[in-house]
Amino acid sequence: MILVLVKALNILDFLGKTPNREIPLGEIAAALNMDRGTCSNIMKTLAAKGFVQQSDPRMGYKLGYMIYSLANSSVNNDELTKIAREDVTKLGDKLNESAILSVIRNDKRVVLFQSRPDREQILTANIDKSVYSANTARVILANYTPPHQEKFIIRNGMPTETQWPELYRSSNPSGELMNELSSIKRKGYAIQEDRHSSTTGFAAPLFRRGHVEGSVGVFIPDSREIDRKAILCEVLDCAREINHKIALIDKIEE
Repeated sequence: MILVLVKALNILDFLGKTPNREIPLGEIAAALNMDRGTCSNIMKTLAAKGFVQQSDPRMGYKLGYMIYSLANSSVNNDELTKIAREDVTKLGDKLNESAILSVIRNDKRVVLFQSRPDREQILTANIDKSVYSANTARVILANYTPPHQEKFIIRNGMPTETQWPELYRSSNPSGELMNELSSIKRKGYAIQEDRHSSTTGFAAPLFRRGHVEGSVGVFIPDSREIDRKAILCEVLDCAREINHKIALIDKIEE
């Protein structure tokens, strides 16, 4: 049993060296000097548990969603904050509102950093909040891999009508949830009109090595006359700049 565990760990370590590449079973077995049949059986178990995955049964293997779920992220909080702080601050200053850097931790939206414009009255975000009711978390959830997304929904259940009221305008809220998440991912951003807080939120995802890491966003009080298109462009530009910095760091570390 211990030998099998060591072999499984060796496989995960090998796949982790090139996390975005799908590696054929034969190449994995040869690289680790492992019997192909034994390797195949271990891969089936790892795949069933979500530690490795295949985009197609005929393709190779790469790390699965459970690896990132257990680690919470492939970049730690301090590093992401350090990379994004300057750009999030600039975004907040441009819009004269708080801009926030968010991640999902333990199935909650967590704010890592929040800019504070130089004025007395500003809106502040809750440090942790339900993923379903937070715009900056919805955009992260929308970019999870399908298995990771499914596991999240199984663990947390459907959003309540209070958390995501738009879903309940449909006779099929669960189907509408998947439609909404697909739409957010396809567009590359999320916009949320929150009648309870009288704000409109704008958010865009942040990625590292093909995996969603967090998001950047702002929420604007409805009392302000806003140009939605201009604000969305600023948020998307900020996300692009942060993603560019993350990619440069990854390239240096390779």
